[in-house]
Amino acid sequence: MSPQFDKATTDENEDRDREDNPDAQEETAPGELTSSSDRRRIQASTPTRRARWAGNTVNYTIPDAVRTTHLDIRAGDLVTDPRYNRDIDRKWVEEIARDFNPDQLQTLNVSRRVYRKVQVGEGKGKKVEEAQVFDGNLEGASRIEYVVISGQHRLLATLEARGKDFVLSCNVYDRLTPEQEAILFAIFDEKIRPHNWWQRHKSRLFGRDEEALDIERIVTESGMEVFSGRNKADGVIYAVSTLYSIYRGMGAGFLRRLLEIHYTAWTDNGDGYTASMLQGTAILMRRFGAYARWSDDYLAVALSDPAHNPLTIIQRAKGAATGVGATSVAQEVARLEHRYYQMGKKGYDRLPEWNATPREITLASDAANARQRQTTPQTASQAAPQKSEKDRE
Repeated sequence: MSPQFDKATTDENEDRDREDNPDAQEETAPGELTSSSDRRRIQASTPTRRARWAGNTVNYTIPDAVRTTHLDIRAGDLVTDPRYNRDIDRKWVEEIARDFNPDQLQTLNVSRRVYRKVQVGEGKGKKVEEAQVFDGNLEGASRIEYVVISGQHRLLATLEARGKDFVLSCNVYDRLTPEQEAILFAIFDEKIRPHNWWQRHKSRLFGRDEEALDIERIVTESGMEVFSGRNKADGVIYAVSTLYSIYRGMGAGFLRRLLEIHYTAWTDNGDGYTASMLQGTAILMRRFGAYARWSDDYLAVALSDPAHNPLTIIQRAKGAATGVGATSVAQEVARLEHRYYQMGKKGYDRLPEWNATPREITLASDAANARQRQTTPQTASQAAPQKSEKDRE
């Protein structure tokens, strides 16, 4: 069953200023949709605040070659890999260090990376380089690294509170690639302290997770970037959870179409890619996209009108989403976009009315198709009466 979401919390948080709180939009759920089926399809994959990591497990099976051992390791001999780990939260480190209690540290998950000098190339180009090896043999290693997969904040707090010689209990994995470490990090660390969605995406992307790679590719090809922890004024999509929600609920092709519409209308204006704006267009496309005369291009043109800029749409949507009969901001964005689409359209080129039922939309689409067939000139072969088998003989 789809998780239920608190609309008031969603509307208050999802459009906060990105510079002050870039993650605000990522923690919101999609807005109330037109029908229960719409709601299930677009909301099904978005977690509530009470279960932010539930349903976000990564498919991962430890390779047969991987082995684990338990070791006590000096804090000074442990390192971290920022390529997939979360950004350091200094306040969190200081809090752990201030109230340091060794009995509460729990076991750290560590990857033992073994490096060896190996020959590469042939002939005159042959040379010796250091490379990570995965045979599990520690003898002859040129270097051994103990990389903390899960527990970097506990490590940093230990270094501050007790120094490099303090010994930490570690569960050590051998023969893991850095990509496999990243996937394990996403699994382990999520349950200790839930990640922001952009942090999930970062670690999954480094771990070569297919879903993350596909979303990253779609966003990049649309001309935008997925937020990765560094604030930028434009060209960045901060609503990472919404990207995943739409991708999972509606598919890769749907997400690509949606982003192409927004980029055609507003290029890299970040205001056009907030959670409410993306969800609103998704609602409109889901409801009317199957109508016979629907056009992605026409919606993009309608939204590109300077009077229909994203900030104006959001302000109007927020105003309409308040009061006794309140709806969500995303729902009102969709309603406004429907109105803008209709401008200048006549007859069957217009979409059905906003409150039309799914059956009414289907009937209107059938009528539009029938009208199209009536007005399309027939070719000579189509107009000529067909001869029967007996006539041809």
